[in-house]
Amino acid sequence: MAVSASTQLGCGRDIDDVWDNIDQPPTPHERTCPFCGPARDSLLALERATSQLRVADEEDPQLQAGPQVVARILEVARSEARRSRRLPLSKPLPGQVSEELTVSEQAVAAVLRRTGDRQDGVQVRRCSVELVTEPVAPGQADDPYDGDGPGGPPDGGEAAAGGDALRVPADVRVSLRVSVAAGVSIPTLSDELRRAVMDVIDREVGMNVVRVDIVVEDVRDV
Repeated sequence: MAVSASTQLGCGRDIDDVWDNIDQPPTPHERTCPFCGPARDSLLALERATSQLRVADEEDPQLQAGPQVVARILEVARSEARRSRRLPLSKPLPGQVSEELTVSEQAVAAVLRRTGDRQDGVQVRRCSVELVTEPVAPGQADDPYDGDGPGGPPDGGEAAAGGDALRVPADVRVSLRVSVAAGVSIPTLSDELRRAVMDVIDREVGMNVVRVDIVVEDVRDV
């Protein structure tokens, strides 16, 4: 552990050398040196003060991480473990060669968490995103196509402007486990959160959210 970038004592030794030996008995040089001796005493006092603060932090209940903090830390750790999982951004059209454009599940989860935490009275505990490949029941999905016509891509899958093949966003299902503040209307809050999630994933990620499952795990400040 370096105490400073480079601090030489009057005897020519670096204070880092004194620190490296702080857990051992003083060397013959340190016992007689008018520079190393006081430096060692100061470092020992610093070490004792640091140890006392560390013990106080561990024993003071007000400084202990609560269940919510621990849950968030574990969620981040799990997100790191899922970092290599990739989700396709588009569904391949018939006769179209997939461009294999993907996004990491972690990146989508980060967008979900940020969106949820911005809603008044909501704390996101856990979130996940799952690729949907089976047909979605009527009423569960929004029409992913936003071009001309009554819905769906143009007849025959014609090329979009610029000559590129029409991109159909991949369908995903989102799951959120949240904590809510006391006094809020859970149905209203859930509707607002659901709309916010669908909007932000469409706008920032470019995927089509066909379903948002919201589970309220607890109510705070009751």
